[in-house]
Amino acid sequence: MSEPKSPTPTPAGDTYKGWVFKWTNYIKGYQRRWFVLSNGLLSYYRTQAEMGHTCRGTINLATAVISVDDACNFVISNGGAQTYHLKASSEVERQRWITALELAKAKAARMQAESGT
Repeated sequence: MSEPKSPTPTPAGDTYKGWVFKWTNYIKGYQRRWFVLSNGLLSYYRTQAEMGHTCRGTINLATAVISVDDACNFVISNGGAQTYHLKASSEVERQRWITALELAKAKAARMQAESGT
């Protein structure tokens, strides 16, 4: 079963999912990864099938910094050990992700403030 090259990320309630290219290293460069934004957490997997068992990494957006590099690239960092350099397939897709990330970050920060942590 072949997958479409770059499906549009789908907002389903508070969850946002889609393919984004993530910088891995200088040998492999950007690799396509499946990202899931849910409950203020951005997690990624090598494939959609991995979602049930192997999360490759997660960033809590409540304390993360989101910055835009250029038309398709953006960076998410928690200010410490985790920084994801990401590339969307188009400027429109990048903007969809930035909007979803900013909304999730605001909601996560608000929930964190309300809980007093």
